[in-house]
Amino acid sequence: MKAPAIAPCLGVKDTGASVGFYEKLGFTALPAGDDPNDDIRSLLFGDAFALMVYRDAHLRDWLPVLKDTPVGAFGMFYLAVDDFDAYVAGIRPLVDAVKEGTHDGQPIFYFADPDGYVIGVVQKREW
Repeated sequence: MKAPAIAPCLGVKDTGASVGFYEKLGFTALPAGDDPNDDIRSLLFGDAFALMVYRDAHLRDWLPVLKDTPVGAFGMFYLAVDDFDAYVAGIRPLVDAVKEGTHDGQPIFYFADPDGYVIGVVQKREW
C-alpha cells in the first residue's frame, strides 16, 4: 500500500467505538501495534489508507501541544467512493445526515462521526 502525502490522525474519545462506527460504513481497521498502552488504529477504505484514529488522552500525551484541544474539528474530510448512490443508500440508516444536496452538479452527502468529525461523501473522479 502506498503511503498518502498527508495522513489524518483523529483524536477520538474511544478508539474501539470509533473503529466500530467506521467498520459499519465499509472501512477496515488494521490491528493495533504490540504496545497495549498505544491504541492507534489505521483505517482503510477499499485497499487504500484513509485515516488513523487515536484515543484523545494518548494523542495529547504524544503531542503535548494538543493538551487543551477539544475532540472534534472545525473543518471536514471528504470520502470519495466508486458508486455514490449505492454507498450513501447503504450508510444512510447508520448515520445522521448533517447536509445533502449538490455542488457544481455533483451530489454530496455529509454526516458526523461519534466524535463530531464531519465527513462529506462524494463520487470518485479524476482531477
